[in-house]
Amino acid sequence: MTEGPTGGRSAAAERADLRLRHRAERFLIARAAAIKAQIDPLRAEDRSLVLRALGKGRSAGVTSRDRMHEILAGLHARAPWMAPAATAVMRNMERATTAGSAPFRTPPMVIVGGPGIGKSRWARDLAQAFAVPAIDVDIGATNGAVFTLSGTERGWGSATPGRIVRTMLTTHVVNPLVIIDEVDKIPTTVGTVRGGSLPGAAEVLKSMIEPTTGRTWTCPCLQLPVDLSRVSWIMTTNSIAGIPASLLDRCLVISIPDPTPEQLRMVATEKITGMVADPDLQRDLLALIGTFLNGRSAVGKRTSLRQVMKMTDRITAIGDRDLLN
Repeated sequence: MTEGPTGGRSAAAERADLRLRHRAERFLIARAAAIKAQIDPLRAEDRSLVLRALGKGRSAGVTSRDRMHEILAGLHARAPWMAPAATAVMRNMERATTAGSAPFRTPPMVIVGGPGIGKSRWARDLAQAFAVPAIDVDIGATNGAVFTLSGTERGWGSATPGRIVRTMLTTHVVNPLVIIDEVDKIPTTVGTVRGGSLPGAAEVLKSMIEPTTGRTWTCPCLQLPVDLSRVSWIMTTNSIAGIPASLLDRCLVISIPDPTPEQLRMVATEKITGMVADPDLQRDLLALIGTFLNGRSAVGKRTSLRQVMKMTDRITAIGDRDLLN
C-alpha cells in the first residue's frame, strides 16, 4: 500500500481506486444493458424464468471421494451386473475429487445391454443417489425428440426451451443427468411439413455433448448462450448398430452383461422382503421364484430383470389375496 507523509493513502492510490470503481461500474451497467437487450424480446413467461435464474446457478451432488465410493457401493449392491457403468462413473469422480469434494458428473456414456436388465432404472437411481435432477428423453417422441432436446425456434407460436435448458432454469442446477433411452433409434434428420428435412436429434445431441460447442451452446428459443459443459449424459440401447459413428465417437461405450440367476434372485429377495412381512410367506414366494429361474436356466432361456419384477408383483398380489381370505 502506498502511504503519504502522514501515513495515510497517497492521492495517486486514491485516484487509482476511483478509476477502478468507475471501470467496474461501467462494466456492470454494460452487462445489465446487454442482458436486458437479450431477454426483452422473450415472452413474459420465459423472461421471468431467465431473470429468476440469473446468478443462481449451482452444482448438485457435491461429495467427497469417500462419500462417492459409499454411494456407488450402495448402487452396486442393488444392481451388481451394472458394475462396468458404475466403475466408469467412479473413475471420473475420482479424478474430479483429487483435490477435495466435487459435484457429480459422468462422461457421456452409451450403455449397451439386453432388453429389460434395468439400464435406465440404474441411471435414474444414480441421479437420485447423487441428488441431481434426472431428465428422461423419449427418442420415440414426435420428430425424434429433437425439440425435446433443443427446444423450438423463436418465432413459432409454440416456441419453448428444451427439457434440459428448462430444467436448468427452474432448478438452478447446472449439472443435471440426461437419460436417453433406445438411442439406437435416434434420427439424423427429421422431415418437415413441406417435404424438406432438418437436422435430427443425433446432430443436435452431438453439439450439446461436444465440450467445445456445449460450453457456448445457444438455445434456439431463448437465443441465449447456455453452458452445457457440466451436464451428464447417459444413453441406453440394446445394440449400437443404429447409432451414428460420429455420436459414438463422442461417448464412452459400456457393455453390460445379463444379470445372473443368482443376481436376479437377490433382487427378488430384496423386493419381497420389503413388501411381505410374514416370513413363511416370504419363503414360499421366494421358492416359487427360485423354481421359475432354475427352470428357465435349465433349458437355456434368458430371463430379464423386467420379467422377475413383473413376476414378484404378480405373486405378491396373489399372496396378499391369500392372506385376506
